[in-house]
Amino acid sequence: MSDIVTDLLKKYIEVFNETDGTRRKAGIAEVFTEDAVYSDPTAEVTGWDGIDGHLGAFREQAPDLIFALGDVKFHHDTVLFTWTAGPNGGPSIASGRDFVLLKSGRIHRIHGFFD
Repeated sequence: MSDIVTDLLKKYIEVFNETDGTRRKAGIAEVFTEDAVYSDPTAEVTGWDGIDGHLGAFREQAPDLIFALGDVKFHHDTVLFTWTAGPNGGPSIASGRDFVLLKSGRIHRIHGFFD
């Protein structure tokens, strides 16, 4: 089970880093439930279109910022993981942790916290 959860989160990070809108939309549909909720201190959005709109706007503002997955802890249908972000090839300039509720093997709710 740990490999399945970690693989899902790796795909989530790939979706967050994706700058191509078509590939990002396909990744969102693979990683999130259709009625998923994404929230962080800057936004709360619902559904694939809401998530895509938020991520697309973020990518336009910070196209060179690359996220990396950190530690992953989980039990049952809940996950807590850390992440870092920085310019491509550069040092980390941001970090945080996210709390996830899973449903049917995909992200149903994700709540992001910035360090």
